[in-house]
Amino acid sequence: MLHFVSPILAIASQVLLTTGVALFFTPYAPLVVVFSLLFQNLFVSMLSGYLVTKDDYNFVRGYNFFTIAILWLWLFGHYVMNWRTMSGQINRIMMVCLVGFGLIGVYFMLGMAKSPAAAIVYLRNIITPLLIFQIFFLATLKRQLPMVPFFTILSVIVIVMGYIEMSDRRLWLDLTNGWTLWEFSNREAMLNLVADKSARTTGQFITGILDLMKVQFLNTPLLGDFKLTILRMNGPNGHAISYSYVLMFLCILMLTNRRWYLAVLMVPLLLMASAKGALIMGLLAFCALVARRLFGAVFALVSLIGVLLAYIVLGIVTGLQIGDFHVLGFMGGVYNFLSNPVGEGMGAVGNLLTNFNKLDWSAYQHAGRTPVAMESAVGVLLQQMGVATFGLIAVYIWIAFQTYRVSFVSRVNLHSIACFITLVAVVNGIFQEEAIFSPLALGLIMGLNGYILGMANKTSNPS
Repeated sequence: MLHFVSPILAIASQVLLTTGVALFFTPYAPLVVVFSLLFQNLFVSMLSGYLVTKDDYNFVRGYNFFTIAILWLWLFGHYVMNWRTMSGQINRIMMVCLVGFGLIGVYFMLGMAKSPAAAIVYLRNIITPLLIFQIFFLATLKRQLPMVPFFTILSVIVIVMGYIEMSDRRLWLDLTNGWTLWEFSNREAMLNLVADKSARTTGQFITGILDLMKVQFLNTPLLGDFKLTILRMNGPNGHAISYSYVLMFLCILMLTNRRWYLAVLMVPLLLMASAKGALIMGLLAFCALVARRLFGAVFALVSLIGVLLAYIVLGIVTGLQIGDFHVLGFMGGVYNFLSNPVGEGMGAVGNLLTNFNKLDWSAYQHAGRTPVAMESAVGVLLQQMGVATFGLIAVYIWIAFQTYRVSFVSRVNLHSIACFITLVAVVNGIFQEEAIFSPLALGLIMGLNGYILGMANKTSNPS
């Protein structure tokens, strides 16, 4: 709200508030991060009548990253001042994260030399999961705060909002001022007559904002003649795929903490958000958990890795056969990676830099790839960061394995699932940008890993 009075005043207030949390309410820092990520766009929507330009829109949506960055700076600074008193395992975890930061930093500087604005946009997407991990990890080391009450209340709020949106979309848009935000965010498309062009090529006519939300159920041609059109839900965060990952994350937390009735209530919302990646993540994670209970930890992990390898192969082969744009975008990234394994620098390509109104998907389907990487986080990373992509992915996997090691001692189901969903989310990054780049997808999952590892290592932290 202060931003529309004075951006300088807003930034100063944000610094003071976030610094206060970091210094005096440190255990609550992870909760502030989650709340700001999930509900910031809801407040942006309510105040969208004050937006003038697209730059205003992009700027105000960056405040949650600003919050994350300030919290991380204070917590990381405290760690640096006291690292000699920390245990070897804590320092190993932090060093592995620093390797990830180093790889990201090198390609950020390379991207800044070519396109500073684009490099900054993708820096935010790529670095956020590790920042959230360290915030959860370092805050929990300082003092353990029970997370279940917070996430239970959050689940109730999300369920109430979700059922309002699902039952009466017009009422939801009225309550959140969503009509204004959707009109503002689609103004450029309307001026370029994108709806008219789409109608000529697809036969689908856009007569209003609600038509923009209509999609085929699960948004896939694999369902054949079963063509069910739904009014896709976007949630308080305003993005259907990220919303799906939030719902699945909350479902997992509620089920593993014996609040199954809340998880059941979220299932219809998950189906109406209609994102395959989140559903696959939940299904594979629980199957792996059952395998662990029946056959042991090693069998479960090896089986999950085998299933994920088959999932990658089957997904790519099937995607190429049906001309799936996610797979075409991934293959575009692979093609450019093979021609330049070093990478082009952060911000070189990606959804956020692509004008989708000018793409020729039929030509790309015929070629079996897009000219540049898009619609695939791993594809975009391969073209931007080259071989360093494998190093960054290895950091995520290493952290997941550390959480799995904790589960050997704790025997807590959630600790096993945290590892499983991390692995699945990374693989989903082949078929989605949001799986890795959305803070509400891999970001929340890495936060859970950080909390678990923080609890496990707290006894070795003298502070």
